[in-house]
Amino acid sequence: MCENFAYCVEVAGGGAAAVEEEEVFDLGALLAAADVSRGERTFKGQCTTCHTIDDGGANGTGPNLHGVVGADKHVHPGFNYSAALTEVGGSWTYEDLNHWLENPGAFARGTSMSFAGLRKDPDRINVIAYLASQSPNAPPFPDPLPAAEEDDAAAPAEDGAEAPAEGEEAAARVEDAVEAVEDAADATQETVTEVVTEEADTAMDTAEEAFDEEAPTPTEEEGE
Repeated sequence: MCENFAYCVEVAGGGAAAVEEEEVFDLGALLAAADVSRGERTFKGQCTTCHTIDDGGANGTGPNLHGVVGADKHVHPGFNYSAALTEVGGSWTYEDLNHWLENPGAFARGTSMSFAGLRKDPDRINVIAYLASQSPNAPPFPDPLPAAEEDDAAAPAEDGAEAPAEGEEAAARVEDAVEAVEDAADATQETVTEVVTEEADTAMDTAEEAFDEEAPTPTEEEGE
């Protein structure tokens, strides 16, 4: 059942049930907090059916896993890997090991590996940390993700410090604009009043002149 695989475990009952993925999966932080001794117990309980991990250990149904972290995926001496895993290529990074151990069939589609995967994050992370402890050339764990909460907390303080000054400047600009509009309105009103008054005076003068020209001049006879 476990022919030509990098990892092979017989699991009774079809494997662990899938769990909902965390909203933020911080592999670096999880590995930094991993329990290597628990990972060793999980490995011995589920993986030694097919694998050895001691230095120089023989291949079994699966390859010997000493030094697997950071090593190429399909070059362990004397082991014939499946075509599906060979096509994936590359080295065993922590990210790839995490995906592979969670769901081998999804990571290397077409693999005949019967292992359903370690679906619980703590079990999987602890096993990866144990594999790293048995890999002399294992790279350092990836860095944890940046602390977003600290960044978010600092941002309002910086914005808040500048907000009062910006608010005062904006209020002053609005006040100046209102005064300018009022001044313009007053000036416009004065101009309109002057124009209307001037036109009214001119019209009155014109009317008086017209009246004087058209009014009849009294004659002496009319006077008598």
